[in-house]
Amino acid sequence: MIRYCESWCCLPNRTDLQMSRFILPFLALLIGLVSPGIGQAQERCGVVPYQQMLQEKNPLTETNESFELWMEKQLRTRGAQLMQTNKVNSTYTIPVVVHVIHNGEAVGTGTNISDAQIQSQIDVLNKDYNRLNTDAGNTPAEFLPVAGSISIQFVLARQDPEGLATSGITRTKGTQTSWAITDNAALKSLDYWPAENYLNIWVTSLSGGFIGFAQLPVTNLIGGLDVTNNNRLTDGVVIHYQAFGTGSGFNLLSSYNLGRTATHEVGHFLGLRHI
Repeated sequence: MIRYCESWCCLPNRTDLQMSRFILPFLALLIGLVSPGIGQAQERCGVVPYQQMLQEKNPLTETNESFELWMEKQLRTRGAQLMQTNKVNSTYTIPVVVHVIHNGEAVGTGTNISDAQIQSQIDVLNKDYNRLNTDAGNTPAEFLPVAGSISIQFVLARQDPEGLATSGITRTKGTQTSWAITDNAALKSLDYWPAENYLNIWVTSLSGGFIGFAQLPVTNLIGGLDVTNNNRLTDGVVIHYQAFGTGSGFNLLSSYNLGRTATHEVGHFLGLRHI
């Protein structure tokens, strides 16, 4: 988790993950602009109840309103700085680790989804965020003037936190058969890589009718207090295993089989709010 948004561009050794988590709001202000049809995932997105849960646990948790006030300031100042340094035209690579939290099935069965299903999701993310998706032509006319590539590349991590070669996929048998949003910390503690260097995505069986949720980034508007949603150990995205990836041969929900749930939730991870 990148601790405070406003300091990202000042870090001497910033990673592409840090920069991309700052730069995205300048390039796509509405989560619906990332790809046509993405609004479908919003219907069962758990980010709002997740943020409400954090707010109840800690009233100092940043609100959407305070974040938007901060973003308005950044649009006036940081945007100009990025243009001057040509950072807007840079491509940022985000290393992804997918933690499959399964129920003991063989690989490729049930909650223990296959490597191919995971790779199909990475492919969707790269197409959607660079506007290479085949249904880009369905973009509503009013959004066309601002639709475009966000110049972010997602790759499965090739090196683990210890510096060893990896596929970017971990597999862990869970301690329960399904997980609610309130199980957030317990789920993520089963397997986690430092959020300063990786986008953690947990794929499992989600309960409560949700198919995904993400932890939003925060600003330093509230004076540097260690608020609940600033917890690096829970930073990342959670996706229901039947809404992760696309293609035939996978056990996907018919209404969520295009990989857009992850596109939607990663948008939240990068700072986009629901319209």
